[in-house]
Amino acid sequence: MNGTDNHNNSEIDFIEPMLEPVREKNANSVVFVSLYLLLLAFFIFLHSISVMQEDRIRTVLGSVNIAFNGLSRDTPADRQKKLSGEEQGTQAFHAKLKNVFETAVPLVESRVTRGGTRLQFSVPIRQLFAYRSLELRDSLGSFIEDVAATLILRNRNIATDLEIMIGTGLNLPGLEEMPTDLAPQRVSYLAQTLMDKGVPSRNISIGMAAGDAGLIHFSFFLRPTLEFQFRPETRQK
Repeated sequence: MNGTDNHNNSEIDFIEPMLEPVREKNANSVVFVSLYLLLLAFFIFLHSISVMQEDRIRTVLGSVNIAFNGLSRDTPADRQKKLSGEEQGTQAFHAKLKNVFETAVPLVESRVTRGGTRLQFSVPIRQLFAYRSLELRDSLGSFIEDVAATLILRNRNIATDLEIMIGTGLNLPGLEEMPTDLAPQRVSYLAQTLMDKGVPSRNISIGMAAGDAGLIHFSFFLRPTLEFQFRPETRQK
């Protein structure tokens, strides 16, 4: 019995410990933790996007409320009470335009001149047109329609014009370059599209300016008189 016991004991002493299951368990834990961290990072990314979108929605809703109230964030509250009916109409018109431009174009810049009667938007060309193309970007949605509708509604109360000026870089294109240059084609296309949406041609003027390469300026202003902006051609006798 003692010999047998010694033989069994010697066999038990030489059995190697089973470490493979433990290693497999550790590997599974590492994979699980890695997937968990990736999922956590993904949700953090989604949360950051949702916060930015929420801020933009608040801005848009604020502009809508201002438009319906006929007020502007740029005008102090004590002065808003003293505004005349025409001034309040201008404030409401500007607020609606800002809502239209800021919703459709992320990088738009706006400023008011001429004592608050002229509103200008500076828009990067790449935000309006596809690369080296006359086609408007699909992301604009109903941008042109909204601009046209706002301008048409405004002209029912008071004559208001739109000037579209495109920058051409260092030099203006020559007459021989006009048919192939994108700048005159793009500004003409914008004017024609607005007229197709119902804006009268008398309310639109277009032009080009050396400098401001990559920008299009939309200027909305009260028409000083009911006369032609440009001297009409006289018939030769």
